[in-house]
Amino acid sequence: MSSGTVARLAWSDRFRKPNADLLISEIAKSLQPAAGLLREQLLAMEGASEEISWQGVPWRWSVLFRHEAIAGRAWAYLVPQPQAPLLVIPLTADAIAALPMRKLLKPVRDAITHAKQVDGIRWAQWEVQSKSQAETLVKLARIQLESAAAGEAVGAR
Repeated sequence: MSSGTVARLAWSDRFRKPNADLLISEIAKSLQPAAGLLREQLLAMEGASEEISWQGVPWRWSVLFRHEAIAGRAWAYLVPQPQAPLLVIPLTADAIAALPMRKLLKPVRDAITHAKQVDGIRWAQWEVQSKSQAETLVKLARIQLESAAAGEAVGAR
């Protein structure tokens, strides 16, 4: 087995926890800059931190973004699938109401509108494809974070 094959397995090897840099390095070379920028900008938000966590199949090892103002749950997930990394943002009805839906690009709106809903939360996800898209998604994640932190401040879920 070549070293390239061994490195390729880190994302899906449940029994060996990787670090975020290794997960990003497994993503297709053409998508690494966008995924790296997304991670960097989400982590740069004041009070944000990241955690590597096994999320089961199909997400496997993912980067969870947490915030000091939101207890017990992540506000964004970077799923570093090697051929198609995903950004997943769980959105409550309040967060969706706070979004400038008409100003969002159609693919962003569509992902929110058609997202699977579980227990009142829409799990919107996007394949990370470019740096410009990553910047758009970071803006959306920032709105979600502000909405979630405000909800926590008033005792909402």
